[in-house]
Amino acid sequence: MKFAVGWAFKFSVAGAVYFVLTAGPGIKLPEKILGFKVPPAAQEWVDRNAQIADFGNRTQAGFKDIADSLK
Repeated sequence: MKFAVGWAFKFSVAGAVYFVLTAGPGIKLPEKILGFKVPPAAQEWVDRNAQIADFGNRTQAGFKDIADSLK
């Protein structure tokens, strides 16, 4: 049981990280999670990933405009 719960937790964290990196929903971490203070480095990491996702979306839109103009 411990094995299954451990892997379920790992997969859920991996899925959340994948979702944040690909979808870029603009997550803002709270100051405390389960009573523990969130380190500033974690918030910076989330902000940086949101910026990367924004750059990706803008780049994709630019390429779409170029492709549409070539049609």
